[in-house]
Amino acid sequence: MASIDDIIGGLRAKINEEHVVRFNIIRKRVWDSTLRTMERPNFSPEKRLDIKFTDDDGLSEGAVDLGGPKREFFRLCLQELKDTSGMLEGPSNSKFLGCNMTATRTDAYYRAGQLMAMSIVHGGQTPCFLSEKLVQALIKGPQTVEVTVEDIADMDTQSALKELRESENEAQLMEAVRETEHLFSLSGCSKRITLSNKDDVSKDLAHWYVLQRTRTPFERFKEGLASLGVLEALQQHPQKMKTFFFKPTKKLSAVDLESLFKCRLSEKGSNRFEWECRTLGFWRDYLQDAEFDMQAVTLEEILIFATGCETPPALGFSPEPSVEFLADSKFPTANTSDNVIRVPVKDTYEEFKNDMDFGIKNSSGFGMA
Repeated sequence: MASIDDIIGGLRAKINEEHVVRFNIIRKRVWDSTLRTMERPNFSPEKRLDIKFTDDDGLSEGAVDLGGPKREFFRLCLQELKDTSGMLEGPSNSKFLGCNMTATRTDAYYRAGQLMAMSIVHGGQTPCFLSEKLVQALIKGPQTVEVTVEDIADMDTQSALKELRESENEAQLMEAVRETEHLFSLSGCSKRITLSNKDDVSKDLAHWYVLQRTRTPFERFKEGLASLGVLEALQQHPQKMKTFFFKPTKKLSAVDLESLFKCRLSEKGSNRFEWECRTLGFWRDYLQDAEFDMQAVTLEEILIFATGCETPPALGFSPEPSVEFLADSKFPTANTSDNVIRVPVKDTYEEFKNDMDFGIKNSSGFGMA
């Protein structure tokens, strides 16, 4: 049985390293900038990516893409797709496709699927915010997925179908039918609804609303996801691939980051070794605070600062993330291309925490505070 390394490695073999496509990205309009590149005749998801960010004045940041800018690009792009594109609806960690007329007209659903496939194969973070039921529909088809009224993102529609489902007498049932008659008309449902079949009819209408109403966007999104062989891999290896698309039940923990970032210490017995060990203790306490203190910098923010990703890529980070120590800097710095975070040496934990918080919270770009 193929391992996930084998599967993703096979997909990465499709990347043509000799041909490059340039993305010029404006941070405040990432998706718009991305679409301009994807719509050019020379674009191909199989080409190596060159990401160039610009600041608000339109000046190049001059970042050489050794991995960090690319990971940052995919994170920002996926975040915009999830939160503000209008193509997805539902809870932030369990999205279904919605109906967006403009996105359908401009074929943005196809580009969204293509972008997600590229993020997985080119080493970006995984798009783990889709509904598990949407992923199941991608694997085996919408007809195999059971949808409930609670899956409907629009609260008015969900409430109306709940009233239909929970009707206890004919009067309540007829009132609920009047409230939902537009759904019966749009879905083509011609069943005569009764107290005995109201549950089944409610499920049918919910299925239509969530998966059949959006069938055109679904098919284009699916075709986009087929780029680089990602859809085929998902269908052939569902148990290994599907967790790239929906939120893992296990949240990022302080122990995860402590294990992820390898520590580079000076020679044992030296003066530097002594204060680096003290700072290492501060770093580990800082990770604990990030996990359990709701007012603190989050673990995801620390990971973004150091690597450009808020979740690890499909095959992990390359090079391996590390933590180093700075004796001549007040605030932390990072190099997202090398996945290095450099933390300041301090005498007290309070000073360490305050300067770490300020540096991370006020950084932009690639971790340079």
